Amino acid sequence: MMNTVRKHTDNPWLIVYIQRWLGASIQIPNKEFVMRTKGTPQGGVISPVLANLFLHYTFDKWMEKHHPGKPFARYADDAVAHCHSKKAAEQLKSELEYRRREFDLELHPVKTHVMYCKDANRILTYSEITFDFLGYTF
Repeated sequence: MMNTVRKHTDNPWLIVYIQRWLGASIQIPNKEFVMRTKGTPQGGVISPVLANLFLHYTFDKWMEKHHPGKPFARYADDAVAHCHSKKAAEQLKSELEYRRREFDLELHPVKTHVMYCKDANRILTYSEITFDFLGYTF
C-alpha cells in the first residue's frame, strides 16, 4: 500500500499518519496490547477512510480502465459489479482475485460470489438470486 500512496501524494505527513495507523497496536479483551501484522482492525475508525483511499486506486480506477462497460458500486471495502453474462462475471471475479493478490488483499470467501439478478425480464432459474449490500437485500 505504501508504494501506492507515495505515487499519488506529495504530502509526507499523510504517509506518516497512514504508517502510524497501520502500525498501531490493538487492545484485546484482557486489556493486553497486541501488535498487528497487517491491515486495520474490523470496526476501526480509520478502516473505512483507508479502504476508500486504497481501493480508489486498486479497484475503482482499475475497473474504469480494464472494465469500462461494467458498472459497479463500492462503499469502503464492499462492492457490487454488474456483468451481462455468467461467463463475464466469473472472468471478472477471477481477475479481481488476481488483482487483490497483487496488493496482498483477499476477497471475502463467503461474501464474494456470482449471482443472477432475477426480475420480470430475467426469468431464468438460478440458485442465487438475492444479495445484501449496505444493509439492503436486492
